[in-house]
Amino acid sequence: MTWFTKGITIATLIVISVTRADAGEPATSCAGLAQISLPDTVVTSTAVVGAHGAIPTYCRVLGTVAPETDIELRLPAAWQRRLLHVGGSGLDGSIPNLDLNNAQLQQGYALVGSNGGHRDPTGGPTRFLNQPALIQDYAYGAIGKTVLFAKAIIRAYYGDAPRYSYFAGCSNGGRGAFNAAAKYADEYEGVVAGAPSLNTAGVISGWVRAALLTAPSAAKMASMYRTELAQCDAVDGLADGVISNPRACRFDPATIACPPGVDNESCLTEREIQAVNTIRSDVELDNGTVVYRRLGLGNPARGFGVFQPLGPPGSPTVASFGVAMLQYFVYGDPAYDPATYDVDRDLRSVVNVIEGVYDFSADMTALAKYLRSGKKMIVWHGTEDMAVSHLDTIRAFERMADRAGRGAQNARLYTPPGVLHCGGGPGADRFDVVGALSTWVENGSAPRTLLATKVNSTGNVLFTRPLCEYPRYPRYVGRGDPADASSFDCVRPRRKTR
Repeated sequence: MTWFTKGITIATLIVISVTRADAGEPATSCAGLAQISLPDTVVTSTAVVGAHGAIPTYCRVLGTVAPETDIELRLPAAWQRRLLHVGGSGLDGSIPNLDLNNAQLQQGYALVGSNGGHRDPTGGPTRFLNQPALIQDYAYGAIGKTVLFAKAIIRAYYGDAPRYSYFAGCSNGGRGAFNAAAKYADEYEGVVAGAPSLNTAGVISGWVRAALLTAPSAAKMASMYRTELAQCDAVDGLADGVISNPRACRFDPATIACPPGVDNESCLTEREIQAVNTIRSDVELDNGTVVYRRLGLGNPARGFGVFQPLGPPGSPTVASFGVAMLQYFVYGDPAYDPATYDVDRDLRSVVNVIEGVYDFSADMTALAKYLRSGKKMIVWHGTEDMAVSHLDTIRAFERMADRAGRGAQNARLYTPPGVLHCGGGPGADRFDVVGALSTWVENGSAPRTLLATKVNSTGNVLFTRPLCEYPRYPRYVGRGDPADASSFDCVRPRRKTR
């Protein structure tokens, strides 16, 4: 059993004899970290990165845990005994850009991220072919390898362990957040899961279904969205370009059906209407069992939506990720034809491999135990995510909360209106969930309504909104500045999600 095995804590690591540094000086120099010896691990690079702008001086450490988990760790000079593990996205293959977390570095967090257990800077699936060890690390193993590497180096450098360790990620990183809590509970005081692809077999089935559809053009989808917005925007009390109460919207794509003999960018053909209605319906078995919840309102041809091409128009869409997962993870056959996939017949095979062999999705019992132990979790998912169903995330969160009982008070769910996959879109998509989590863990101040901001390309604030706890949404009170969050109340919707 190696040091990164699931469930092994930092206490099982070899003892590194250090004396805690006086006056903030490192117990080991940055350069000296290259000499640290850890099982199955090579420290490949160390360097002091000088302060620039608001970014403080930090020690940058690169390492690899066998076979291919590449890791980057940033150790700030003014460390506050916090560690933030940053999740990846998509199929991983490269280390996430930790510059996006400079705010936390400035606040004294050590930052760490990995390539998800395999090397492929293209983010494609081919590296996984007939490589079960790499698939296992992508499923969850790289999480344990990364956090234990980080904690060993931190102890050597600072002469002390982190007091508070957190995981935050979106999309595949959101799935990682759930796995961090379920499989490495002792290593994290709290996690943030954004737009999590938690129900992996369901996500695959939904993506494969979408990949086989004839996707309408981006121009047609933009036209549909404008019509949808015109019908449903003001339902929330304000026509502001954001559908804040999507549950009250009953938009029918047939509203913009092409007249007989007409096909242009302002209308949808019967086949295109069927394609939109398909992704907006649940994936079900013949017996009515829901495999995966439908996608919500929004434009599926942008923001990493299932109809958005990965290259030029006509190239495979985002939904082709599901096809790749069948070909390279489940069947080990790049020639596998997704058109033969039948969810009633084949779902069991997918679940047997994805969950039975590799354990991709966090176990609900383990998540409930994490929450009952007093540890914290914040989940968020934009309502116009056209890649991963926010409704499936709601379903999973509610199952977890039911299983946790009183422990459910240690979890929060937010569904920011008008926000696409992991950000973007017309809605207010900037909010400090890591700050809210750390305040909750360290000070006992549980988050309620948060502040969400929308900025333009130059960073100027366009408007603010309250980020309401699910199931509430922000409704304009009828007076005050509509660009100011104080002019909105968080209210419960009158109609339930169908």
